Amino acid sequence: MKCAACHNEMVKKKGEIDLRIHGKLYLVRNVSYEECRVCGERVLSPEVSQDLYGKIERGEFVEETVRIPVLDGTYG
Repeated sequence: MKCAACHNEMVKKKGEIDLRIHGKLYLVRNVSYEECRVCGERVLSPEVSQDLYGKIERGEFVEETVRIPVLDGTYG
């Protein structure tokens, strides 16, 4: 598969990705996806996407508190 952003070849991977759906951020663990080695674009297959959206709609997830570094971009 070619990257839609930069047209380089994508590689298959499994790991964590983040999704923002309707303004809410989800961390998805142990998921298969394709990633561009050049620009870092990540793509889920249609089947995986449908499965994840279905789980979100049905509330089939756990909520955890995750601490992340936050930067203020009002400089420069």
